[in-house]
Amino acid sequence: MERVTMTTPLLMFVLLALPCYSATGQINRFGLPVSAHSRDFYVRSPGDNFCGKVKFVISGFTCCERQLHMGAEQSCCGNRSFYLTQASCCGGQLTLNVSQLVSDCCGSRAYDPLNQLCCDSQILIRTQPHSKCCGKELYNEDNQLCCGDVVKRKVLTKMSGHHRCCGDHQFDQRSHCCCHITEPSYQLNPKPLNASCCAPAIQEVLHTIPPAQTGQHMGIDQSSPKCMPGEKPCGQCACFNPTTERCCVNPTSLQGQSYSHDQTCCEGTLCHTPDKTAQGHYHGASFGSQVYNPDINICCSGKLSNRVPGKNLCCGTTPYGVEDRGVLCCNQTLHRVVEDGYQCSPGGYLYLPSRDMVCGSHVHLNDPGKHCCGEDTYDPQYEICCNGHKHNRLRNVSCCGGKAYYHSSDQMKCCAETLYNLQVQDRLSEEAQCCGSVLMEAGSTQTCCSAPGLDLVYPTQPGFTCCGHRYPNSSLWSCCAGVLYSRPETQTTSKNMIPGPRLLPLGDLKTEVLCYTEVLLGTVESVSMKTNERSIVMVNAMYMLASRGHVNPLPSPHYVTLPDHCSSPVVEPGNTYILMKIPFSDTIRFISDLSDHSSPVHSILSRC
Repeated sequence: MERVTMTTPLLMFVLLALPCYSATGQINRFGLPVSAHSRDFYVRSPGDNFCGKVKFVISGFTCCERQLHMGAEQSCCGNRSFYLTQASCCGGQLTLNVSQLVSDCCGSRAYDPLNQLCCDSQILIRTQPHSKCCGKELYNEDNQLCCGDVVKRKVLTKMSGHHRCCGDHQFDQRSHCCCHITEPSYQLNPKPLNASCCAPAIQEVLHTIPPAQTGQHMGIDQSSPKCMPGEKPCGQCACFNPTTERCCVNPTSLQGQSYSHDQTCCEGTLCHTPDKTAQGHYHGASFGSQVYNPDINICCSGKLSNRVPGKNLCCGTTPYGVEDRGVLCCNQTLHRVVEDGYQCSPGGYLYLPSRDMVCGSHVHLNDPGKHCCGEDTYDPQYEICCNGHKHNRLRNVSCCGGKAYYHSSDQMKCCAETLYNLQVQDRLSEEAQCCGSVLMEAGSTQTCCSAPGLDLVYPTQPGFTCCGHRYPNSSLWSCCAGVLYSRPETQTTSKNMIPGPRLLPLGDLKTEVLCYTEVLLGTVESVSMKTNERSIVMVNAMYMLASRGHVNPLPSPHYVTLPDHCSSPVVEPGNTYILMKIPFSDTIRFISDLSDHSSPVHSILSRC
């Protein structure tokens, strides 16, 4: 099996996703809320391109604890590598077939909290949408109680909505209280309200301020300072008047201090105009900030320099002027150049266009007809560039990630820039289907759940069905257009959980469907709802019969109506789709999202 880098972007926000994470200095490449447990796995191979003492290419390998693994942009679980979409890492142990994007950890095992719960280090099947743990058991707090101490817990059926726990028993708080009995041994027992031990409990209830009346429940931020009328909080310990002052917050301590409007906050360091006293002395600023006078100093990236007329720009920590001769600022570094014509490359490298060609971080001498391919140059007449790797240009050769292959071959399959050899997989091309970058197993052992830009594979389970990229138990959850809702206990079936048409990759569309059926191709401009129908406005729409080369442009805008909003897949404005009418019906079903194809028409015609 040949693997190349996965670059599938994730663009969809879904309900019931866990908190979003983006570490300092990093970008969450998935673009949507993901499991908090995936936060430790965005950092992959070291940035110096060395694995131990071995130099490696990051576009083809991943380094985990000095061990090199084939496949790029993987995460590490100890010294093992894995893809976040195909496995999870908990306590240094890998769990396969559960994506880190939707999983949580139960000790060293991963589980899907949508359908399971971790109770006392045991993974249990969720029986209700909002089940909770009671020791090693599950309970529903609507009609059950979890009573007992931490060591021994048991589930009791609520006798009424007024019943509460008292030790391992329950009591009606309208007629009883829970008493601490110390003799002969410490225990909790329900007693009538007229019992002497109930007096403290009654007084406590009478003097307790309801939570709704506390500042927290009244929308007051308890961490904010109490400010005078007309003032606003500045950090966690100061106030300021927004009409006469400005607020500077120290990003490390989150403490703030107010200053007059002629003072300045400089990149998190407080650099301000000091107040001059009657004796002519300048007061210093607090929070460790430097004191400077903007009439005689300039502050560049927290460094103070003497101000020189005309030098009002900063290049890193160095001040300079736009009219200065012989200097050029590239990537916050000031260069001295001896002749005119030098420029900065997009990567911040200094070069002379008449002599040099910059490819990535490498500067090459200009060669007529050559272009950049990654860090190297290539001749597009005789070579093809695939993700920074050059290959000989041959007939019917296309790119799949960084590899070149014959797209008409029955022996190779490209899944989201990951290339598979079907002979190695012992698979026939007709039964090979992609789920994002994963080649699915033959038969019905796996299910692919798709959201715009995100595809995850799950082991097929009876009674489960896709809702966006999640795979919920349909007896617990209902789904509408990729959004999950908890299902009432009395409702066990719903038409909304009937799987709608899946957005298949272009490579999975059968030739007779793609080439010999009239399909509608267009870009979604907007989507709206009317009762249970979904109305779609498309632009640049056309009907195509690829086998005959027929293309019939349609008036713009073109309107499409889907009769059932909930059972239809989510479509994103700005994305381009193929739609197809069901034979002998006006019903439209979606086939493929072509937004990642630079020329959708060419992509279709090249297949036919």
